[in-house]
Amino acid sequence: MAGITSLLLGFGFFMRFLMKASPARVEYVKMDVALSVVFILGVAVRKLVDQGAMDLSLEGALLAGFLGGAWVGTGVGAAIGAVCYIFGETVALPFYAAAGLTSGLLFSFLREGGELWSYSLNPFLIIYNFLEKLFKGRLDRNFIPFAVCLLFNLAKYGLLRRFGSRLLYGYVPRDAFLVALDFMVVVYALGVALKMVNVARIEIIMREEEKQLIHARLATLKGQINPHFLFNTLNSISALIRTDSEKAREMTRRLSSFFRKSLEDKSDTQTLGDELRFIDDYLSIERVRFGDDKLKLVKNIGPETLGCEVPALILQPLVENAIKHGISKVVDGGFLRIASKSVRGGIEVEIENDGPDCGVLRLEALIKRGVGLMNVIERLHIVSLGEGTFDISSRKGGGAIVRLFIPRIAE
Repeated sequence: MAGITSLLLGFGFFMRFLMKASPARVEYVKMDVALSVVFILGVAVRKLVDQGAMDLSLEGALLAGFLGGAWVGTGVGAAIGAVCYIFGETVALPFYAAAGLTSGLLFSFLREGGELWSYSLNPFLIIYNFLEKLFKGRLDRNFIPFAVCLLFNLAKYGLLRRFGSRLLYGYVPRDAFLVALDFMVVVYALGVALKMVNVARIEIIMREEEKQLIHARLATLKGQINPHFLFNTLNSISALIRTDSEKAREMTRRLSSFFRKSLEDKSDTQTLGDELRFIDDYLSIERVRFGDDKLKLVKNIGPETLGCEVPALILQPLVENAIKHGISKVVDGGFLRIASKSVRGGIEVEIENDGPDCGVLRLEALIKRGVGLMNVIERLHIVSLGEGTFDISSRKGGGAIVRLFIPRIAE
């Protein structure tokens, strides 16, 4: 049963079915077919090579109901029973269909939305917890699958005594010890399967929660960029209103267009090509301040890098710092160079700017001056799962060079 469950967990549709509150009809069909095929093979092996241990018909019908509800449970139970009927075991068809239907109905009634139970594998613990909670006036849900296993095993014994093993596969143990052992086999077989599926579900839920936390953190960091940029731009507009109202008006219009595009993009990543177009919009605002002659842009972009995913708005704070701390300090203005190339495992992006001599640049000291660099480094670290790198150094002749290594990011 553990091997069968591991096999099923390897199929994407199986886990998608379990994670959805309301699966589509076609997903019910896939689930029904997959479980039916697996447990029918057990019946075939038992009949063809006389390996009775491979026959998990009762366990399979019950498991199908607990995993997929009444429709899947009934379908799988009926499919198993139909094969047994072909082999002459006529009682098997209604029995296994009833087992799947019962477990499916109980499952749907107790766990609306298709969630799995936290199922204990210890029969003694199940009985103890049931009695303890029953004494307190509550019902232990873990006892329900256990009780269903017991009831259908008892029903199976009754049918075997009446019709014999010719019409329903199985045997009736001769003493109490073997009866208890037979009950435990059914309970543990079902319990192992449910436990494995439940663990797989929990892992998926935890991964999704982790993604949501990461997304929330990235959204917070991304949100720090726009207010920072907005504050600086509004200061520039305020200064231009008295000296050059036309430039202030143009800057306000471009700022509005810039933020409209920024608000439309809610993703954590975007292609480098989209990132560079965003930078062009940003620079159009800065050129209103400095003029085209004082802010020259040079691009050396590798065509193969344009489609690569990068953290959204990762370059804007770096370009803003390059202008603020470099180009704006030079009377005649300066240049800004943005370059990218494909390297092993990802891409490398360089941002180089003209400016005064910076001396030795220490990243730890620069980070403390504002949120820009820290924001970039932290988002790069989160999106790249710690594999991205950030480096800044002084440029010979004045200014600085920033180098980013951005690994391949899964889309």
